[in-house]
Amino acid sequence: MRAERIVSRLRVAIGEQLKNCPQVVTLGVRSQIGDYTEKERELLRAADIIFYPTARFVDLFTTLGKVTFPTVNCYHLRGNRVKQIALLRMLDIPYPRTRVYYGRKQKQKILEDFAFPLIAKSPLGSAAGRGVFFIEDSDTLEQYKRKFNPAYIQEHVPTEMVVQVAVINYETVFGSCRRVAGSESRGILGHAGTWQTKYIPPEAITLGTNIARQGNLSDVTVEMICNGSQFQVVELTFQCDEIWHHHHGQERFKTILEMIEQGEL
Repeated sequence: MRAERIVSRLRVAIGEQLKNCPQVVTLGVRSQIGDYTEKERELLRAADIIFYPTARFVDLFTTLGKVTFPTVNCYHLRGNRVKQIALLRMLDIPYPRTRVYYGRKQKQKILEDFAFPLIAKSPLGSAAGRGVFFIEDSDTLEQYKRKFNPAYIQEHVPTEMVVQVAVINYETVFGSCRRVAGSESRGILGHAGTWQTKYIPPEAITLGTNIARQGNLSDVTVEMICNGSQFQVVELTFQCDEIWHHHHGQERFKTILEMIEQGEL
């Protein structure tokens, strides 16, 4: 029965991450849907799941009711910290106190709401620790405000532990964590300490899987910090159309291949 379920599924991919996987028919990325042949479009119409649909086509396939991996939500939230923080608020997920300020008038109120030091981030187009600024004075804050609109401001939380939890298909989890050397942490990439993967705190795993399931995020890495008493989410990262050269990349690739072979994807 399990073998029949595996054979019967038609898996088609747009991106080439799975081009060497025999269970997946990879078509490759084209400029527009009309560049695929009629036979290829028929494969897409008949597919049980479409892997790596790319940001270009994911909305189209979702509109047609096709199952994609990653889900459309992963593409919509990728690199968009404003949408991410809105999702965390709606799900009542713990995170460092955060506020988004639009325009010059709202930005003037930042120091009414936050004290130095604070964390400022690029609101769009950056992820995985990029576009994160440790702000200690008014001059640096003014430079940030001139460069970014909206302004994405987060309180600085002294941190004891940094954890990354990768959740694939809502339940397969792996990750890493590190203890932070010293209390003056400046952001997830600035922490000193050593990564280890043997023990991931159960609370972090539960938090990561809850976000994946409630947010319909089929391939997400949840980055969080712990101040000694509570885990707080600082960012969601999505690889989507990337090749697996990033942190945990090979392990993620191996996991996805195993899930395809076992009929779980």
